Amino acid sequence: MHIEQGVYEGEDSYFWDGMPNSFPKNVDGTILNILKSIERELNIQRVMKKREFLKVFSVATVGAFTFSSFALSCISPDRKPRLKNWAWIHPTGSSDSANSKNEWKKLFSNLKKWNIDYALLLTQTNSIIEQVIPVAKQEGVELHAWIIALNWPDKNTMKEHPQWYVVNGKGESCIDKPAYVNDYNWLCPTNPEVVEFLKKRVEELCAYDGLAGVHLDYIRYPDVVLAPEHKAKYDIPQDDLVHPQFDYCYCEVCRSKFKELSGMDPLTLPDQATNEAWLNFRFDTLTNLVNEIYDTVHKSGKILSAAVFPTPDLSKFRVRQDWLKWKLDYVMPMMYHRYEGQPVEWLETATREGVEALAGKIPLFSGLHLAQLKPQELGLATSLSLKAGASGIVLFTGNAMNEEYWKYMKEGISSHKKYSES
Repeated sequence: MHIEQGVYEGEDSYFWDGMPNSFPKNVDGTILNILKSIERELNIQRVMKKREFLKVFSVATVGAFTFSSFALSCISPDRKPRLKNWAWIHPTGSSDSANSKNEWKKLFSNLKKWNIDYALLLTQTNSIIEQVIPVAKQEGVELHAWIIALNWPDKNTMKEHPQWYVVNGKGESCIDKPAYVNDYNWLCPTNPEVVEFLKKRVEELCAYDGLAGVHLDYIRYPDVVLAPEHKAKYDIPQDDLVHPQFDYCYCEVCRSKFKELSGMDPLTLPDQATNEAWLNFRFDTLTNLVNEIYDTVHKSGKILSAAVFPTPDLSKFRVRQDWLKWKLDYVMPMMYHRYEGQPVEWLETATREGVEALAGKIPLFSGLHLAQLKPQELGLATSLSLKAGASGIVLFTGNAMNEEYWKYMKEGISSHKKYSES
């Protein structure tokens, strides 16, 4: 509390007596983030009751020396946090109910064997949750509902609520002129009706007792600029400039709300691509949506995570995700290096960018694309991610995992001693 309010004694006081000669800069922020992370983790796992956390916190704050010793122990390299590994998983058929109970049992049993204790289940209809929860529970795998949030190419919704969908900088609806591919039909995160629609979807999922949380995917605008590998596949400008036909959203709701705030119509801005107020409006729109969903999820005692673009800067530029400001329990950047035209070693750089930018606010898990990695490369990717500060990895997808991948993934974990596997 004293640190957060900025009223603790200065560096010349006895508070720092016995501390290292070169004490870390911004240690107050570091300590606060560590304590908040510990509290969040305890709540998520329900390992402690509230009074037990308060007891831990009070021990940490009894006396200046005791508190500083506690803070140092939290950041000590000898302290080994538990390693968490995740996997995005999906039905192998065309519908949510395509897998039999035995198929799900085999998948979860294998995931558990491969040190993957957390599964993000693609959920297109809620019926799959009812089918899979008991199997995941039996095999000891924590289940989260993975939902496609704003990319919503549903014909009935487009027919009944065309005003829900995004409009590009040329005034064209994504229903009539979708960007890149025919099913790039996206809901507008500014529209209050869309916000309520998403919150209702999430509330329905949170009603399931055996579900640990909700995982948001496609929680963004359509790509204003594609990743290098994707860009090369289309007959579009091959630069990194913002072109109006790929820039969203200029629907009536967005224009009206932005005009209320700024007095300007974004559709007539001479600097649409670079106008700071207009960029911030879209960053904040997504942030506000995620934060509302977070509150909805936490009211049910669940947790919220999200799949995001690989680094904070790329996320803001390409899809308007300012995920450093989002209220989440976990963040999972999709570090699909081949899309970026990068070698496997790039994963370390991308992971470190996110970890350092978060500064301990929440755990980051590196998303690894198995189709882009040979088994040996998965071992390297795992090691590099952990070395850069990831709290674990997320595999896309767990369905593609096998013993050969596990052999090298295990080596990647073992080569990096920062984390405990249990």
